[in-house]
Amino acid sequence: FFFSMAPFASAAARRPTPVPGKHAAGPADRSASARARAARSTTRIMSAKYIQVASHDVSGCAAWEKMVAGMVAAPEAEQPPHMALIKKFWCGKTSTQNNVSVCHCIEGKENLDKVQELFKPDSEFLKGFTQSPVMKDHTDSMKWNNFEVMVEYPKGESTWSGVEEGDILGVYSHGVPSAAEWAKIFENAVSADEGAMHKNSGIVKSFGGKMFDSEWKAAEGAEAVAVIHVFKSLDDKAKFDKMFDPTGDFFGGMIAAGGAFEPFYSLCNGPIFILDGK
Repeated sequence: FFFSMAPFASAAARRPTPVPGKHAAGPADRSASARARAARSTTRIMSAKYIQVASHDVSGCAAWEKMVAGMVAAPEAEQPPHMALIKKFWCGKTSTQNNVSVCHCIEGKENLDKVQELFKPDSEFLKGFTQSPVMKDHTDSMKWNNFEVMVEYPKGESTWSGVEEGDILGVYSHGVPSAAEWAKIFENAVSADEGAMHKNSGIVKSFGGKMFDSEWKAAEGAEAVAVIHVFKSLDDKAKFDKMFDPTGDFFGGMIAAGGAFEPFYSLCNGPIFILDGK
């Protein structure tokens, strides 16, 4: 997610960077190249897709996983109503054995609105959900961070493909001058040089977009953006996280240039297990 913000000041910098040493392509080369790009390209999401990142305390991760397994194993008519509104659930613990996170992968504004209605603080559904022994007395710890998926890299069979059981999710957020401009820069950055940033950082998938209705807030005058980077190991994430430090050279320079704004937020989810919705 993290790269120089100089392109905010230069439209020319957003043009694809030529790869040194490439010969002029003929028709066959261009056709093969186009097929290759389609297989690995960044996808600018055209239909509305969203990720909700929920986190909350539990009595223990093992008890929570058993509760979730029971929800999934229940007959369809007895399953919680949000199961039918969400395409994928990415579930895992955060930094302790008593705090968990679930990413809801949602397609369509109508489904998003229904999920948000179910999880309103005063809803009967949420009251019933939080009366479980696993959740009881932990209601106040529930936090929600939501973003519309504007960019996906690399493209897969579906928007949600490329995330597997056992992966580590790094969730990051901060402010930018313009979320729309940031999305263009993010798209170019992650796909440049055939995904060199991903390869060098141990990232296998990225999702990014503008936040809304979230616990994490941008500074006044800025827009909040979020990214989920998918890693294969905690070591890969730890190495990447050294960049995500507003006092370091990389982000310190971006802040000084006005390309990024504090506060900076992050959350770790995983190793994850995955549930399929409808």
